Amino acid sequence: MLHSIQLDESELNRVLNYAVELPRVSGIAAELTPGLATINATLSVPANPFGRYLNVTAEVAEAPGGIQIQSLQLGSLPLPGALADWVARLFHHQLLRDQTYAAMADAFSRVEFGENQATLDYRWNPELLTRLERKSVELLIPLEDQARMLVYAGQLNTLLKPYPHGSTIPLVSITSPLFEQACNPVATRVSKTVRHSLQLPPILAGSACPSCCKATAARFTAHRRIVIVYGRRDLAEHFTLSAAISINGGSQLANAIGLFKEEEDAGKGSGFSFTDLAADRAGVRLGERATGDAATRVLQQLAAARTDADLMPDIRDLPEFMPQAEFDRRFGPVGSARYQRVIEDIDARLDAHPLTQ
Repeated sequence: MLHSIQLDESELNRVLNYAVELPRVSGIAAELTPGLATINATLSVPANPFGRYLNVTAEVAEAPGGIQIQSLQLGSLPLPGALADWVARLFHHQLLRDQTYAAMADAFSRVEFGENQATLDYRWNPELLTRLERKSVELLIPLEDQARMLVYAGQLNTLLKPYPHGSTIPLVSITSPLFEQACNPVATRVSKTVRHSLQLPPILAGSACPSCCKATAARFTAHRRIVIVYGRRDLAEHFTLSAAISINGGSQLANAIGLFKEEEDAGKGSGFSFTDLAADRAGVRLGERATGDAATRVLQQLAAARTDADLMPDIRDLPEFMPQAEFDRRFGPVGSARYQRVIEDIDARLDAHPLTQ
């Protein structure tokens, strides 16, 4: 079946900058007008007498069966449209040797540029998702890290086995032994057998995967358990997901997503929760410290954690479950003085906590 997806200019730019990681590209911005997309990118380049960065501007136009580069400018040097398009087509034909890229190129049938909007038509092939998952692992996670993740997956599987399906587990009972193992380099060494099983990522093993990989993947199929902090599943989710987003996308993105979720809840969900927002901010702090100068100390603190209070301060007394009208009445708009006083209280609690200070 043929499907369409529409992205406005801001959505496309968020995708380009947050969801797509390209080597040496430090920023991309697209301007969309009818029939044309103007893409500006900044590239980091090897050491040379002219500077560390190169600005590239490409004008991409609609064309039958796809798109065509109309013009390309490298810094202040313009390339003729015919030469730019020839280079792009040559590069495209080289990439077609990759089965995943070829499958994606075949899936998209039309691209249309409008005023501040792009429309993409595609035919979805179920096998494409499996190919994309495997390619993502290959491109984004080095083989050594894949193997190390497999070791931790085995440890996690062992920790979860004693708990029956549907049971609740304190987050600290998982994080503590996992980070104890992380403190022991010998425990995370990877055997040649594990390396072999990773030639096709075992967690994403499919019908084309060797039987040894299928067996490895089966070992890590677990029943659902519920992880909690201070007796609440939502706090564990906010805390861990915000830490992960902070590590991979930056603290600004993680905080923005946390706030957007609460604003959405105020309008049509469980209500605005400063408690959830505090768990978000605690996770962001953890992500910042875990990738900064304090990383070794954070590793040791997580390994030594024994209670919920070792992971984050108790924030359950903060206002929550507020529909939009109640939130507006009590705190006004986001960023108001009353709202900001609660945020300052949250940050003060995090400043005083050993893991997030």
